[in-house]
Amino acid sequence: GLEAVMDTIDMKTFGLMAAIGKIELDNFRERASMGKRGAARQGRIPTSQVPYGYCIDDNGAPGVDEACADVVRRIFRQYAHEGMGGPAIARQLMAEGVPAGKSTARWHNTQVNRILRNETYKGIWWYGKARYVSTEDGTRVYPQPRDSWIGIQFPQLVDAETWNQAQYQRDQRRSRSRRNTKVFHLLQHLVRCSECGMLMGCIVIRRKTAKYKDKTYKYELDPPHRYYRCYGMQTHRLGCREHPMIRAERLENLVWGEVKKVLEDPSVIVAGIESLGDREDATAGEELARAERELSDVQLEENRAIRLYVSGKITEKQLDLQRKFITERLESLREKVKDCRARESAQAGRRELAKQVMEWAERMGNGLDDLPQEERREVLLLLLDEATIDRENKVSLTLAIPAGDLESIEQHISRCRAI
Repeated sequence: GLEAVMDTIDMKTFGLMAAIGKIELDNFRERASMGKRGAARQGRIPTSQVPYGYCIDDNGAPGVDEACADVVRRIFRQYAHEGMGGPAIARQLMAEGVPAGKSTARWHNTQVNRILRNETYKGIWWYGKARYVSTEDGTRVYPQPRDSWIGIQFPQLVDAETWNQAQYQRDQRRSRSRRNTKVFHLLQHLVRCSECGMLMGCIVIRRKTAKYKDKTYKYELDPPHRYYRCYGMQTHRLGCREHPMIRAERLENLVWGEVKKVLEDPSVIVAGIESLGDREDATAGEELARAERELSDVQLEENRAIRLYVSGKITEKQLDLQRKFITERLESLREKVKDCRARESAQAGRRELAKQVMEWAERMGNGLDDLPQEERREVLLLLLDEATIDRENKVSLTLAIPAGDLESIEQHISRCRAI
């Protein structure tokens, strides 16, 4: 039964009044949502929660919590540039007693990864990504189309380079985690099909089936057979290759053998580095000297025009006209001098890089054969720019020597020798 304390209830109109009340409640929710979206379009935060490292000022605009912002910058720096993973960062923050936001919160890998993938730290926060509707079964979440999101400018805590490097590291760690790499492949995520441009995926066959006299026999392969197969054929059914799979041992031995030849005799790399500037070496110095002389002459011409004006030999209008043309010539010549100096600096950098490569090769010696498979992949990640396989299984390799990582390669080999 239903009893009214203040009013009488007419059961004939009760259903109608309930329907009207529901309509009004829906209208209230819609007006509240419109108000929040309007506030978001004006750059104000329409919620009480903002990402870690930020706060809301008295006007509802986003601000920076400097203590927490330093922690965010530290997490990105350690993850993107210092090679630390999420669990290691969380343990270090816990050991140092760094606050995790709420008083009861604790640092853990999930929280670190939530910070690493939050786009707000690049400088923009999106409102309206999802719609939350209360129902009898609880709150339902409905994702909204991206074109309906409203962006609010937030103070940038992480530069674009660090952000992109962190996302690259996340992809690499996720793809190489133990749950995704139960069987080791040396060239995982390093080799592509030249026909369709897609990666060559890793395939593992653990069992073999054979038929004999109407009976089927299954064998466990120990060790399992490893292959590389083009994702274009495996996933998209593309007929880009004649042979769908390649034995991993054959491909890995071929690629490592070619890379090892270059590492043991880096004269090929040095010749390539030096050839980059052969055509410019003969003229870069002469062009720089000529541009500097012309720049000096134009500057003298400007000083002479100013002295003529001071002495009263030309009018102010004549001075402005001369300086207009002189300024245009000065800007052009300064750009030319800047370009010539950049070319000269690049040539010096190439010569220094060639010298470093030769010295590094002499120190490295013959330690490549002793490297375990994991260390070999680290070397390939540093040196192998691209590896492609065509329809006939011909392999093409493009190598790149990163000057800043030469010592890293040497440390890998030195550590292996010590073991």
